[in-house]
Amino acid sequence: VGDSMEDEQIADGDLVLIQRQTDCEIGDVVVALDAENENTLKVYDGIDKESNKAILRYANEKAYPGKRILVSKLVVQGVARQVIKRL
Repeated sequence: VGDSMEDEQIADGDLVLIQRQTDCEIGDVVVALDAENENTLKVYDGIDKESNKAILRYANEKAYPGKRILVSKLVVQGVARQVIKRL
């Protein structure tokens, strides 16, 4: 639900197939826990050098320019492998 992943061609109502795994690489679209311990679908963008926290980046620069979530402990629940578009 939402529009935070539109730059990754994932729109509200699409079905995202997730491969369960706990590791990821920079640039992967991941299901991870955010700062409030809620699931979120974001792009893993590495470690912030200033805070030493993991970066979960929004992929909709038009609506959320530069917006990201910093988490002390990165908890990845899976990586997106395919998107099925809503008709």
